[in-house]
Amino acid sequence: MTDFVPDKDVKIVASIDSDPLLQARIAKVLGADILEIRLDLLEQKEAVQAKKLFDLLDSQGELPRIATNRAHSEGGNWQGPEEQRMTLLEDLTPYVDMIDIERKSTDCLRNRMVEEAKSQGTKVIMSSHFFETTPPLKEMVAILNECTDKGADIAKLAVMPQKPEDILELFHAALQARGEVCVIAMGDLGRHSRVIACRYGSLLTYGCVEKPVAPGQIRIDQLKRALETIV
Repeated sequence: MTDFVPDKDVKIVASIDSDPLLQARIAKVLGADILEIRLDLLEQKEAVQAKKLFDLLDSQGELPRIATNRAHSEGGNWQGPEEQRMTLLEDLTPYVDMIDIERKSTDCLRNRMVEEAKSQGTKVIMSSHFFETTPPLKEMVAILNECTDKGADIAKLAVMPQKPEDILELFHAALQARGEVCVIAMGDLGRHSRVIACRYGSLLTYGCVEKPVAPGQIRIDQLKRALETIV
């Protein structure tokens, strides 16, 4: 699988939420480095036939890929049983460069997913989302370190800042964490964090092709131009 975070350069991830073949082509033109296929946001038929989708992406010489099947409790749209959600993601592990699993997934399912990914040479993003608040600094550092300890190659933490100081605390947490991280302050107040978090060690930043799939997301081409001014 492709090592798509060499030299700790920030990479732009395009969140693909519909019409994946078309959005993948557009994302590449707009300047994305990686595609995140959001299985929970696709039509059910597309999600079930994701292996075929990835074969089609391969035939087009597309970008490295992350597979995400986000739980409803973490802001996703998956409506089925938890076992089915993780099994679908597990089946796709050999076809992608990285999978995104939630820190709060049950221990047995999360550990199984990490073990399967490692056996396939697929990297693991372990994510935590706080859509209403920003935890205290010590808690954020503990969350990031917990993800690393549980097998994450990149610990991802997304929070909702209520004041500018929350964003500074998030950056402090990124600097204090032991492993590789991706940190995001969501919403309008945290919008600029998607550009400057790379200065504090964040390896990935997420952008949209059309409409945002998370609060405060920036369109890929706009994100790329902003990053070019500081990186």
